[in-house]
Amino acid sequence: MEGLTYRQASRFLDMATMGLRDGDVEAFLAIDDRDTWVTQQLAEGFANHEERLAYQRLEIGGDATQAMRVGAWFDIALWTGAQLRQRVAFALSQILVVSDRDGQLAPHPVALAHYYDMLTTHAFSDYKTLLYHVTRSPVMGHFLTMVGNLPKSQSGVDPDQNYAREVMQLFTIGLEELNMDGTLKLDGEGNPIPTYDDETIRNVARIFTGWFVDSSGANGTMYDPMVAFDDSHDMDEKTVFGVTFPAGVGAEQELDAFLDLLVDHPNTAPYISTLLIKRLVTSNPRPEYVARVANVFVSSGGNLGEVIKAILTDSEVLKEGDLHVAKVREPILAMTHFYRATDARPKGGSTTVRNPMDYQNTFGQYPLGAPSVFNFFSPNSRPSGPLRDNNLTAPELSLIDWNQVIRMGNVLYKTVLQYGQDRNKTDLATEMYTFPDDLEAAANAGDVETMLTIITRRFLNGVLTPEIEAHLRSIYDVHGTKRYAVPKMVFFAAISPNFMVQE
Repeated sequence: MEGLTYRQASRFLDMATMGLRDGDVEAFLAIDDRDTWVTQQLAEGFANHEERLAYQRLEIGGDATQAMRVGAWFDIALWTGAQLRQRVAFALSQILVVSDRDGQLAPHPVALAHYYDMLTTHAFSDYKTLLYHVTRSPVMGHFLTMVGNLPKSQSGVDPDQNYAREVMQLFTIGLEELNMDGTLKLDGEGNPIPTYDDETIRNVARIFTGWFVDSSGANGTMYDPMVAFDDSHDMDEKTVFGVTFPAGVGAEQELDAFLDLLVDHPNTAPYISTLLIKRLVTSNPRPEYVARVANVFVSSGGNLGEVIKAILTDSEVLKEGDLHVAKVREPILAMTHFYRATDARPKGGSTTVRNPMDYQNTFGQYPLGAPSVFNFFSPNSRPSGPLRDNNLTAPELSLIDWNQVIRMGNVLYKTVLQYGQDRNKTDLATEMYTFPDDLEAAANAGDVETMLTIITRRFLNGVLTPEIEAHLRSIYDVHGTKRYAVPKMVFFAAISPNFMVQE
């Protein structure tokens, strides 16, 4: 038992799930132990995106589409268990990026769902295993153009370097050498030290030769893992990071050895630990926090389950009013939280989400929909103004401008009003309807205090500031029929900085 306050428990679940449902915090406080909760989550069974996409297709009809794939993601995020696994898989999808915006991948929603399931399945495995499956994925092979890579002796040109570069820069070690606490190592002149050079990239590209799609698979060439053909692999000696890969070694064995080299590299633990902390807890982790997590990465052999537990059970997570334990809520996670908090669902008991909140045009973000391998935003993005002046990052603000704020506000208001307050007037299969029954019951009883408590706990981690309280009370007071105040009060809470900034 940790003796957690309601706010601490609510903030913790906000970091570790896709959003708070009625009763979630109370159930967690009955456990009152983050370690126990995470351990339970690590063992919980989880839903399959590919299977859910097939169900979407059955419900909607026609061929599978990327919109159905995204709908299947929402089905799972909103209504299934294993919430921590779903949250971590989404974080990993923003590190090990593939995207349906790529022309080669756009026609293959089933393959992308299968890729996402791979992230979900291995979300708590060791990092080498995850990276192995990512590397052999034909989805990744096409996205970063590794598939069909030939040695220069056969093609007359150097092998494609795309995956060789990004597996280092984005997936493991980063661009510059790091201390265990994530801070930069500097040379004698105070300059950052590059982790690799062009010669390293050329040699790594040679390691990634000889991999082809599996044309014998029954599921199509974008589905089953790529297979290696040593007669198309560069079998000559290579040197990477001072380690010699001897001549005559086949593609499979060389891949295994190189992944060991990457995962054991002193940069990988602090680099990946920092990225995961930023996606789950805070945009600006203290070096001491990174070091504690990175040491768990090393001591556990890169076990992601242990790393996630270290991230979420660290003492930093319980700090309040601290710039180093705060982050802007990602738009899509604001969406899932809003839906879960308002018990949103399609009419008639369906659990099939079709086009939630016009996600492509409203939020600028959706699963496996990043504009490039560099994700929706750089983890080190520093917006101009006070944040940059204080050397603080706020990556999510790269997605948020005034146009996006207006679009998001319009869609939220339409949802709480037309598909909430007036939900019995329409029955549209493509829309999500909100059912804040407890709020409406309190409003009908004229019980504004209960309304404020529900909104505070559901959207504001249990803390109602005087400013927000004054606005919510004024909305309540101007409505003669108090039930009509419900959508406006929910809307105001959901667009407030108190909700949109997790702190």
